[in-house]
Amino acid sequence: MEDEQDSVEIENPTKSATILCVQYLISQHMQFKNVIKKDDLTKTVFKGLNIGKNYERIMEDVENTLKNTFGFSISYIKSDRKQFIIVNNIDDIDVLEFNSSEESKYRILLKPIIGALVMLRTPISEGQMWNILEKFALKLNLEMDYIKQIVKGDFVRDQYLQFKITDDTTIMLDPEKTSYWFTLGPRALEECDQMAVLNRVGELYNKPAKSFKRVYAALIK
Repeated sequence: MEDEQDSVEIENPTKSATILCVQYLISQHMQFKNVIKKDDLTKTVFKGLNIGKNYERIMEDVENTLKNTFGFSISYIKSDRKQFIIVNNIDDIDVLEFNSSEESKYRILLKPIIGALVMLRTPISEGQMWNILEKFALKLNLEMDYIKQIVKGDFVRDQYLQFKITDDTTIMLDPEKTSYWFTLGPRALEECDQMAVLNRVGELYNKPAKSFKRVYAALIK
């Protein structure tokens, strides 16, 4: 099996199995933080789909995406790999390039937010975003309420992010239209070198950019 972060498409032209699993697992971790069973995935994400031997390949891709994009890892409870939990594994953050002003301590969060959106290549729900940033809040001793104010206020107003209720692009992820979603804003799309972000992630995990095949293919179109 190749050691590549490559999504496996299954009967869904717009969402890969990897993304569907990641969305589900982050949601479960955010809401319950309890044990997740293989059967849970079979009955929800893969309901009605015959994935067969692709399950192990899909889960390998899911593990890579959780680790490389969100700093999470999967910890299996037994050797049969039928039950697991999601664990926060935040990497060290280099904050030396930022000054010590109060605002700059929070604006550092723009980098991992843009990085997550570039690497995942799908909208991130409001709840999932706070779950991701909670790790940084703990690491950097930041206030979550002020983080939410900065992200939904300054970052959106400065057009680095867009923040919208469920629409045609996210209806598959939220059929009941109860969530708001973050996507890259026009300023981020204009100013951010997404290939540089991918290369940076590759450096962090000692992998060439091309090994993240889904992201790389999208960026070279």
